Amino acid sequence: MIFEKLVNHFLSVLGERSQINDELNAETIAMIPGSFKPPHKGHYAMIEHFSNISDRTIVIISDPQSEKSIRRTPGGKQVTSQKAREILEIYTEGLSNVELVTSTAPVKWVYDFVAEDTTPGQRVLLGVSGKGDDANRYLGAQKYAPEGVTVETSVFSDSNLDISASTIRRVLDTPTLENINQFLPTHLSMKDKERVIQILSQLEESEESSDWILSAD
Repeated sequence: MIFEKLVNHFLSVLGERSQINDELNAETIAMIPGSFKPPHKGHYAMIEHFSNISDRTIVIISDPQSEKSIRRTPGGKQVTSQKAREILEIYTEGLSNVELVTSTAPVKWVYDFVAEDTTPGQRVLLGVSGKGDDANRYLGAQKYAPEGVTVETSVFSDSNLDISASTIRRVLDTPTLENINQFLPTHLSMKDKERVIQILSQLEESEESSDWILSAD
């Protein structure tokens, strides 16, 4: 009887310590994978939303390697992941908990992060838009998470997300404030807008530009 009480007490102490550790590790991590070619005010609205409800917000920018997935303007200029990142850096300067990364396989990056870089007590929000089947790509994410980690798909809806990046790309061969301003986040200063336009003005034609196809978002 005494031994049984000691065992139960020991297990109770372990349970309390485990709960305390989970509470200490409690953290909400939002992850937003996407193309962002180029980033527009709908993208920023989504990033800002998840930044406001999470401790860390990780934006995963796709870096496509296949010809079919590369985003180009009508004139054949390529919107690269590097240019997308430079623009997002301007957009998110005021959001201290936002991290930007690039990946050739954003969906795999998310799954790998969930499996390898999370700890018990953390909550992972997979931020997706209501467009297409984005949410379905992460239906199996929970089973890859360590015990004690919660993974949720969180759909963000905003009218600005209806903006088509392919529509924006149609004016990027000669970007000006007049034809780009309507697509930019409203919080940007005039100086910030000029920085964005300068980046868009530096888009270059790739070697395959003669065979380009204007891709969807």
